[in-house]
Parts: sequence; C-alpha cells; structure tokens
Amino acid sequence: MKKFVNLTKRNCRVFLRDRAAVFFSLLAMFIVLMLMGVFLGNMNEENVVGLLKEYGGVRDAALDKENARELVQYWTLAGILVVNAVTVTLSVIGSRVTDASEGKLASFYSAPVSRSVIALSYVASAVLIGIFMCVLTFAAALCYIVATGGELLGMEAFIKILLLIVLNVCIFSVIMYLLALFIKSASAWSGMATVVGTLVGFVGAIYLPMGYLPDGVAMALKYIPILHGASLLREVCCESALARTFDGLPAQVVSEYKEYMGIRVKMGENLAAFSFQVLFLLGCGILAFIMIIIVQKRKPISDR
Repeated sequence: MKKFVNLTKRNCRVFLRDRAAVFFSLLAMFIVLMLMGVFLGNMNEENVVGLLKEYGGVRDAALDKENARELVQYWTLAGILVVNAVTVTLSVIGSRVTDASEGKLASFYSAPVSRSVIALSYVASAVLIGIFMCVLTFAAALCYIVATGGELLGMEAFIKILLLIVLNVCIFSVIMYLLALFIKSASAWSGMATVVGTLVGFVGAIYLPMGYLPDGVAMALKYIPILHGASLLREVCCESALARTFDGLPAQVVSEYKEYMGIRVKMGENLAAFSFQVLFLLGCGILAFIMIIIVQKRKPISDR
C-alpha cells in the first residue's frame, strides 16, 4: 500500500508541476465557455424562449428569459464537467506514456513493485486530479450562476452530481489508460490529446445539441460513453431549472426538448432510463479494464 501511495503522489506531482499540461488539459473547457459566451448560449436561450412563446400562452417574458438563461447555464455546466472528466484524465495518464518513452517505466518494473500496483497508481492519480478539477469547476460555476441571478441546486442534486463526477472520472481514467498502452511516444499522445480535446465537445453533443445532428451521427453517438455521461449530469443539473422554465407547458414539449438537447437519450423507441445509462458507463469501464488485463498479458515484459 505504501508503494502504491508513493507512486500515486509522484504521478500527481509530475502532472501538477507542468503548468502547460494543466492548461491544455482544460483547453477544451475554455473553448466551450467561449462558444457559449459568444454564440451558442444566446442561440440556446432564444430557442427556449421561442418554445415558451409558442406553447405557453400568456407569460412573463422577462421571467422566461431569466429562467432560460439559468437552464442553459446548468446545461453548459454539465457538458463542461464531462469535458474535464475526459481531457484531464487523458492528460494525467499521459505521464505513463512519457515515463515509458523516457525509460522510467522500465526502471519501475525493475524495482520490487508489482506491475499491477504501478498501473493502478497511474489510474489513481488520474482519478484524484480529475475529481479535483471537476469539483473545482463545479464550485466556480455554481458561484457564477448564483451571482448572475440563478438558483442554487438542492442538496440531493448536489450529492448526485458529485457521485456522477466520480463515476465519469473513474470510467474515463480506465479508458485513457487502455489507450495509453498502445501509444509509444509522448508526441503521439499529445497529438491524440489534441484530437480528443477537439472532438469531445461534438461527441458529447455540447457544441451542437443532439437535435442539430444528422440522424446517422446522432445514432452513432448514442453508443459512446461520453454522451451518456453528459446526459446523466444534464438530467440532474437541469431538473429544477427545467421545472421552473417549462412550468405550465405540455409534458410532450418538455420531453421533446430534453431529447433535442441531449438531456435524455433515446435508445430505439424509448428514452434510456437513468439506471441504464449508469450501467452502460460501468459496462464500458469494466470492458476497458478487462482489455487492459488482456493487453498487459500479451505485451512483452520489456514493453509493459
């Protein structure tokens, strides 16, 4: 246990002392914020206000606009948390690739430490830093939303979001470690990180809501864990704001809006249940873990 703790601390320090790595791991989050602030946020707000005018009858326009802004803010927050869960863990796991390319990993393997302990230390460091970054982002976003007139989430929603953050970070840490087993150089990992950071916003239906995407693309995304991770967080983050914003509107309108914005994901003819999405994420993590064991056993000892 002491060796595991020391290795985990070492991996955390290696990442945190590299300021460039920390910045670029959060770059996708900054891109989302910029797009929402400049263009997409206003567009999404206008879509909500338009729905309220069309189906809501006589309403308080000023209040509807405030509620729509709060709803979009919480929707964006959920997307940012998933972006962090992916990009931060990817950057932290990158230390494994760097260690392997610089020969440090071979030195670890020659020490009296189990290879499974070394592998778990990389995953654990990604989990710890990923959770820290997500919680920090969550706290800062809540402060901003409340400061701009939004309502604070209830304690139950707060706890659910923290648990979902842990779930997403753990799953993507395991998946990123699996990917790291196939990358030989730090430059190749950096290139992959650039691609992932660019695509994560589209894969999670963050840059463009699900309703904007072609049917074939939307169908493919439904089998990728990033979308389900975002959907789970959106459902919890937006629950109260949705109830206030769409108060008095038909349930069908609310249901279609949820599907359109990726708050709920339709699998086949039915909307995926919350429990199904959690199990889907867990299944992806377990599958990645099994593949890690298989790959580690088949790789030459000198290349593990």
